[in-house]
Amino acid sequence: MYAVNMRNINSLGGKTVQVKLCVDPRVCKRGVHAVVPVPVLPHVHVGVVVRELEGFQSLNSVKLRVDTVEGDGRGVTFGRLRSVEECERVRNAPAMFELGGRSVIHVFDGFAKMHSVAIGQHGLNFSSAFLKSSSYTRSKKANRYAPSLTFLGVDPEFSELEKVEALLHPFDNTDVNVWKYGHGKNSVYAALTDEWVYAKFDLETLATTGVSIPPIDGVHFLTHFVQSCAHPLIEPGTNNSINYVLVPGLIPGQKQQYYVVRMMNLTSFEIIANFQTDKSTYMHSFGLTKNYVIFFAHPAIVSVEKMVTTVEVSEAMQWFPDEKTTIVVANIKTGKVEYLQHDAIFVTHHANAYETDDGKIIVDICASDDGISILTQYKIPLLRNQSDLYQSVAQTRFHRYTIDLANKSVETKTFRSKDPMQDFLHQIEVPIINENYRAQHYCYVYGVVLDFSPSNPVNGSLSIVKKNLCAPGKDQVWFHPNHHASEPSFVPNPDGKDEDDGVVLSSVFDAILEKNYLLILDGKTMKKINTAYMPTYIPFGFHGRFFS
Repeated sequence: MYAVNMRNINSLGGKTVQVKLCVDPRVCKRGVHAVVPVPVLPHVHVGVVVRELEGFQSLNSVKLRVDTVEGDGRGVTFGRLRSVEECERVRNAPAMFELGGRSVIHVFDGFAKMHSVAIGQHGLNFSSAFLKSSSYTRSKKANRYAPSLTFLGVDPEFSELEKVEALLHPFDNTDVNVWKYGHGKNSVYAALTDEWVYAKFDLETLATTGVSIPPIDGVHFLTHFVQSCAHPLIEPGTNNSINYVLVPGLIPGQKQQYYVVRMMNLTSFEIIANFQTDKSTYMHSFGLTKNYVIFFAHPAIVSVEKMVTTVEVSEAMQWFPDEKTTIVVANIKTGKVEYLQHDAIFVTHHANAYETDDGKIIVDICASDDGISILTQYKIPLLRNQSDLYQSVAQTRFHRYTIDLANKSVETKTFRSKDPMQDFLHQIEVPIINENYRAQHYCYVYGVVLDFSPSNPVNGSLSIVKKNLCAPGKDQVWFHPNHHASEPSFVPNPDGKDEDDGVVLSSVFDAILEKNYLLILDGKTMKKINTAYMPTYIPFGFHGRFFS
């Protein structure tokens, strides 16, 4: 049995004390309890979230026990999911960081591993498997981290000869996200990174079924390193996905060519727009409305020359704070492209975008004024060191941009609180919404606060915040001391009428038990409904997807 009732956590042998975690009753009223029982146990090491998972090469069909918290009859089928015959939550995470005496330095470079919780009418099953990318299979065969393009290099570093070898292989360690392409029986599931490369996998077994760099008619790839985005979006009213690819200019003064691509599946594509920038910019996500796709071409510039000589993306990336962010708005119906300029800001994730009745475009993002320095937070030595980890603070914040194409103007709203004890509510990351409200006016966004600053009243955990964009001051929080939530998923109630009628799922790391569990929250109240412990821990990862 893998479930632990948190009401009986004293059975673990720790002394329970009452610890005041909230000094501001106004915050407490929003869902953060003023007094919470905290087990006092020595050596609670958060850093284990980036330990190796080599011992769990594959875990298939491990039955999970569900701990029903509320006696409301929801049981293991979770009530609101009762009309879904089978559904599956798949997460992608780096899970192997050392092989044959050579280790990676940044969590982005850990080998990708899929983790899945299948929810059925008779219970839950947990499974996991490494993706068989060429990076992974070459390394396993050599019993050493094989030469390949990385984000921040390896230790010991690659020799000059190995750097040349690295350029011969695709950047296919797709450890960032997962996505479904196509529809119905012809659907294909793939793991993604910020490259135009797809590691396809079987949803039921998680077995890798192939890795490809599919060609696009009308686009000439100069190498097998093709920048793209790990966050495609579904085109409203269709089963198609939207993404982009970059063909860099290699001659000084040559423009960078970006192609906006409609993806019917992983073999059928259509170029719907083309735009240019002066410099090659790294963009991890974008926004999409019914008629427009919106890119923030921020001044995070990637030098192709440096990337080739160092085979490290971070060494080739530079932030130029004095330069402007170019906001690119492309009409997905006509292909018309418009450009607007605004202050430099580094966008990590787009939450949602939609068009207003008066013709404006609303774009909600998580972004940092400090540029790409946020990426240094994910160095493995920092994540494994508890004292360093507990000094880390959130660098991103929620922003709303209002774009007026008619007047060529941009207005911004930065979400802040005058009360420092409430400001953490605006510092969410990995934002998710009810996907039924994608490209529409919406009210709720859920995200994780990656912050351990003293002004954060729940700084002993990674909490989940529900932001209410339609009623300021009504944000809600879930947290548990020494428990660290990952990116949530929102599963709408198929019979529901309200936007927040559904459940929120998150894989949470319990630093006391050193295991992960599936957390199920009520989307309206943010109260816990159920938990189901995994047979192991899941390393720190970024993104996943709920498939039904």
